[in-house]
Amino acid sequence: MLNQYLTNIVIIKNNLYNLYFNLKGEGSSSLQNSLGNDINNLNKFYVKLSFLIKKIGGYPIMNMEEIRNISTIKEISSKDYTAKEASSILLNDLTVINNMNNQVGEYALKNYDFGSINLILEFNRFLQDRLYLLKSNF
Repeated sequence: MLNQYLTNIVIIKNNLYNLYFNLKGEGSSSLQNSLGNDINNLNKFYVKLSFLIKKIGGYPIMNMEEIRNISTIKEISSKDYTAKEASSILLNDLTVINNMNNQVGEYALKNYDFGSINLILEFNRFLQDRLYLLKSNF
């Protein structure tokens, strides 16, 4: 479950970079700043989640082919995106990862896995703030 979660984070990060570099039109510069912050937050979580997987005896999936096969979030195409399109994509991707975050949190709680619980709660704060802001724009 943690590796699927990790692969979804990788795809979201790639999607964010794609949106960051391909935003066009009105509202793109302010959204680009937000996307940059999102990328930084996801990078931090990605590293912490990778270390957690390693700590519990697993291997974080790093192979791009495996990542694409396991992830439930799909990569977006490289093309121009408006701020509205980018916000919609981000809202969808973060909603998927938020649902997965909740599932991982429930599993960790049932198994008294406090390391995972703390990580999930930390990431949950970021997700809730971003989802609130994205939903308020629609």
